[in-house]
Formats: sequence, C-alpha cells, structure tokens
Amino acid sequence: MIKNIAKISGLMVLTLFSFFFTEKTVSTVKNQDPLMMEINEVKDSYKVDALNTTITDTSIIPGMIGCEVDVEKSYTNLKRLGSFSSNLLIYKDILPDIMLKDNFDKYIIKGNKEKNTVSLIFKVHEDTKIDDIVDILNYKKVSASFFMDGKYIENNIEKVKSLIKDGHEVLNYGYEGKYDKDLIIWNNNLIERINYDNPKYCYLEKEDINILNLCTQNKMHTIIPNIIIENSPLLEIKKKIEKGSLISFEINDQTLKQLNLVINYINQKGYKIDIVSNHLKEEKLKNCKK
Repeated sequence: MIKNIAKISGLMVLTLFSFFFTEKTVSTVKNQDPLMMEINEVKDSYKVDALNTTITDTSIIPGMIGCEVDVEKSYTNLKRLGSFSSNLLIYKDILPDIMLKDNFDKYIIKGNKEKNTVSLIFKVHEDTKIDDIVDILNYKKVSASFFMDGKYIENNIEKVKSLIKDGHEVLNYGYEGKYDKDLIIWNNNLIERINYDNPKYCYLEKEDINILNLCTQNKMHTIIPNIIIENSPLLEIKKKIEKGSLISFEINDQTLKQLNLVINYINQKGYKIDIVSNHLKEEKLKNCKK
C-alpha cells in the first residue's frame, strides 16, 4: 500500500514537473520568435496613457481611458499571418487610476477637453415653449439634455417619449422644484419606465451639500454647469465657451430667439454637441488604435 502511494506520488510529481518544463519551453520559444520580439519592440510606441479624473476641492472633471498593445493576443493574431503588421495589433484598455464612477461626492463642472464636445442643457418645470425649442434642435440635428421635473413628466408621458425618440435625453430634475429622498427614486423609476435607460444625474447651479449627499447616496452624479445662461445666450457663450462646457438654458423667449445662432456659433468653433451622459462618459482617447 505504501509502495503504491509512493509510486502515485512520484508519477504526480513527474507529471507536474513535465508540465512546468513544457510550459517553460513553449514560453521561451515564443519569446525568441522574431515576431514576438518585434511586437515587444514596438508596443511602447503605441501605448496611450489614461487620463485620471481631475479632482479639485469640491469639483471633478471626468478622465479618459488609455490603451496599450495586448502582446499575447497580438502575437496569436499575427502568427496566423506569418509576418508583422501594425494594423493587426490588438489593444486593451488602460483604465484611469481615478475614475468618475468611484467619485459621486463631487460636483461635475464640465467634461474632459480631450473629447472636444459640449452639452446643451434645458431645465423643464412646465410646458412653456418646449416644443419650439425641440423643433429648432431637431431642425439643426442637435441632441440635447432636458432635466425634467417629475410632475411635468407624469403629465406629459407621450411628449417625453417623443423627445427621447428624437435622440434627446431626459434627466432627473427633482419633483415639484426640489430633490427629495423618496421622490428622487420615484422620478428615476419614472424615467426608466419610459426610456429603459436612465443616466443618473442631479442638477444644481450652486453648491448644496445636502443635495450632493442625497444624490451621492443614490449613486447619482451632481452637475453644476460651467455656463449658466441668464440674459444673452449668444453673448455669454461667446465669452465663456470652451472644450467640455456644460451649457444650461432657461426655456424662455431669449433662448428661443438665439438658440439657432448659438448652435451655429458652436459648430463654427469646431465643437461637437452631445447629450450629457455621452459628454461626461469616460471613453477611450481618440489617438488609441482600435
């Protein structure tokens, strides 16, 4: 019995050793393959470092995802070809060390400038002129974000559905003018029932630690736009716009009168207009290879 156990143990040790030796041999041979050596030589030149989310006191700006060559997958891919081609390299993401998804307790003041985008935000308490605003946006083929009061959504379900269908975004603007610990969830659920997707953001125009804490508890990011239009939309935007801007409008006569001019000016500056959830998403940097 003891002899049999010893034999079995010996065979197991031999098998493990053989497996280790084989793996080691295969790894050595692969690393000495000219194709693998070429991949290792060039991989650093294709690396794009991630950009960390920027935190300054109480504010935060989203980061960006980097990329690097996936050496093993690239080797397997190129081995089929039998020669090196940079077009067939395979990449993997480099995530920022600090990311927006891990930081809800700060105010987002704008998007990352590397994306060259801005967002147009409209605050909706009541029905006044919203159809006219949407007509201009749709004519200009621009998607915008609408922070909507829960009471308004309840009374205008079909209009909200149409807005979303046209490519715009509906976000939580509290209920009857305020964020409440129970109704904030109600409004989120209401939006989700309409849209099946609910990017979770709160909207403020000045710091409010109580609202920030409430939104943080509900895993919602809180934005304070860096441009909040008061009187003259075009003039204020000309003075303040930059890459990453979050631009907030009241729905009124001035906005309606100048929105077309505002969109033309933003386009002339070379900025792309996108909805808030896309604008603030931590995406892959443009110079990353696909």
